Amino acid sequence: MKIKHQLILTHGILVVLALIVVFINVVAYKSMESDANIINQAGKLRMLSYNMAQLSNRMVSPKHSDNIFELKASLTNRIEEFEGILDVLTTNSRESDAIINHTQSQMKLEKITKEWAEIFKPNYLVLLDNEFAINYCDKINEKIDAYVSNIDEMVNLFSLYAKGKVTKAIVVNGGLIAVIILVTMYSFITTNQRIRKPMDILIQELKALSLFDDDVSNKLRNINTDEISEMTEYFNEMMYDQLTHTFNRKAGLSKLNRLVQFDNGRHLKLSMCFIDINGLKEVNDLLGHKFGDELIVDAVEAIKKEIREEDFIIRMGGDEFLIVFRGIDEEHAENAWQRINQRYDQINKTEDRRYIISVSHGIVAFDNYEKSELEMLIRTADDRMYIEKKYIKEELKVKFIKDQI
Repeated sequence: MKIKHQLILTHGILVVLALIVVFINVVAYKSMESDANIINQAGKLRMLSYNMAQLSNRMVSPKHSDNIFELKASLTNRIEEFEGILDVLTTNSRESDAIINHTQSQMKLEKITKEWAEIFKPNYLVLLDNEFAINYCDKINEKIDAYVSNIDEMVNLFSLYAKGKVTKAIVVNGGLIAVIILVTMYSFITTNQRIRKPMDILIQELKALSLFDDDVSNKLRNINTDEISEMTEYFNEMMYDQLTHTFNRKAGLSKLNRLVQFDNGRHLKLSMCFIDINGLKEVNDLLGHKFGDELIVDAVEAIKKEIREEDFIIRMGGDEFLIVFRGIDEEHAENAWQRINQRYDQINKTEDRRYIISVSHGIVAFDNYEKSELEMLIRTADDRMYIEKKYIKEELKVKFIKDQI
């Protein structure tokens, strides 16, 4: 599996797990909210039970005969409130946010509801009709403590059940978080290993090309693979010319030699074009090195736009470059150079610059069958370039600063 696909997969798993954690927390929060409401309502039952018993005792007491109607009104309100809570707790409606779905708590609630309907409510109704029925008040007093104890037991049972649900949610959350941590560690470790492996191979390849020694390779190995930007910058400085972003001489010639060695058993077709930028010294002396660097960059950028992806450029030093055309002979390489030269002419005519771009060139072809020596071929291309450069300077007498044309 490619690193990109692995990262997509692991990040996708992490997103799904995170969504599951969020979903569980939302469900747990809603459940806790509902359970808290049930416990709160059950607590009100306990408070109302004692309050109704107190009101009934005050109703039968001669001390409170003057406010009997107020006591009856209060008792009536408490009875209605008590029955309203029982109705909420025993309803099967999904719209209710106080449904007891715990079996033992439901059994206690059924017992509490039954005792209310058979014992307490009838006695309270008799007292409301006849406040002198003291014996009915005594029946309430005999049963009230046990009744409230049943309510307390129901609350305790349901509280333990609600606590158990919270504990389960915490355990599941903890498990999912552990999985998230493990997936993250797995992704980091495997990605790190898969990046390190090709980096080690690349280091060996570069050592084989004699691009750096053991001290440099050890330095690279000490760089953390997560510091990709630092490694990339280091390789760029080591392999590429920083002004033109072409291969430097050492890296480029190593690449060229490797290419020739790799294709040693086949008929390798390769052409090389040695170029030299005309008038660079003149531009540097009269306009400054800033314009000299600009001239070099402009000349190279024009070449990059005309060559193919498989071709490459080596900066041999100063204003000298080597273009390597892969898979084409000298004639086709010459055609490619003519297109580059036409681009230079177009730039000189249409763009407002204080200098003109002029480049001398010399092309040679590499023939693997003839066991051609690269160094000799490059020297030949250099000689051909020099002949053209001398002609441009001495015969054509081209001026490279526009102010002097």
